[in-house]
Amino acid sequence: METKDKISFFLELINCNYELHHWSFDLDFNLLETDWENALFSCDFFEFVNFKDLLFQHLSEKKYVPVVLETDASLMWIAGFQLENGNPVRIHIVGPVFCGQNDHLLLQKKLDSYELSVKLRIAILSIFEKIPTVPSNIVIQYAVMLHYCLNQQRIAMNEVVFLSNNPSGQEKVAVKSTSHAGIWANEQLFCQMLADGNLKYKEVLQKSYTLSHGVKANIGDALRSHKNNCLVLLTLCSRSCIYGGLSPDIAYDLNDYYAKKIECCKSMADTNRLCSEMLDDYVSRVQEMKNNPSVSNLMRNACEYIKNHLTEEISIADLANNTGYTEYYFSHKFKKEIGNSVKEYVQKNKIERAKSLLSSTEKTIQGISDELAFSTRSYFYTCFQKMTGMSPTEYRKIYRK
Repeated sequence: METKDKISFFLELINCNYELHHWSFDLDFNLLETDWENALFSCDFFEFVNFKDLLFQHLSEKKYVPVVLETDASLMWIAGFQLENGNPVRIHIVGPVFCGQNDHLLLQKKLDSYELSVKLRIAILSIFEKIPTVPSNIVIQYAVMLHYCLNQQRIAMNEVVFLSNNPSGQEKVAVKSTSHAGIWANEQLFCQMLADGNLKYKEVLQKSYTLSHGVKANIGDALRSHKNNCLVLLTLCSRSCIYGGLSPDIAYDLNDYYAKKIECCKSMADTNRLCSEMLDDYVSRVQEMKNNPSVSNLMRNACEYIKNHLTEEISIADLANNTGYTEYYFSHKFKKEIGNSVKEYVQKNKIERAKSLLSSTEKTIQGISDELAFSTRSYFYTCFQKMTGMSPTEYRKIYRK
């Protein structure tokens, strides 16, 4: 069966439930064919909402897994890449869909902010009213199916990437169900794996997507529902890691930190990326704690304080006051349990942060030095060279993303 016939059959199956449409582009983003008959979602529209740039950036990173494209109006499309000999030859886009029951109303409010003629407004709304609302976990499943249809490759749901034209995003999670079978057992297994610091928690989380789609309160706003799901996941994660031995002080500080970041998310792509980061962060801390059982909670808290205050000058006096020890006793105990002096540990973490900033931001070396509270730029250079074997400039040239 030719790829064109496979796509046609794939769309026929989907259209048994939801009416979706198909666009096919070459690698220069020239439209090859589509079954969409309205001019609204033309090739120019996809460029206007920045999808072309998002897709090209995705391809430039040699990522050929399917993506879900999200606009700030809560509209979504699935994009898959047809491969030949491991290289992309065509881009296929399927959609559009809404994910929240009230997304149509939210879009209507958005249109109200523009001075459109009544005729134009009615014409636009008549198009959007025909766009189906599809639960986000079903959208992810369709993306997996599209990839298989194009390339005969099986991928997991958590490999699907979410891209948003909202300034900030990347990736996604789930929404609503009527069956509870297996959810409790799966949740208990998931929490136990978090408590154990077991990185295979992702496999159990993947399975949970097929059992439940998140908080059932139907508030209409898909992004708000997603944030609620993330906050529930954050609470489960925090409590599980405390049960696994993570210091409550550390767990609660992380909980507050990620709760604020969740509320700042501008798209569902952001919430998924953040959830992945959050879970990895918690689990890595549990692993670190279990790998170093001789380290007391007081010293762990001191290490967390250092990591959370890298942009400040950190004194032994401040750390000692937080623990109730004298400076001498604190320094001795820290070196014995952590294996580094306070100064060495602070410098090591500041240089790690500097490496991240050098490779992933446009900040100047002077700006990074100032941000991390080094006394002078030359001292920053000296510390960086000593720890990495190269200068900050050399490091940026090699590792710039």
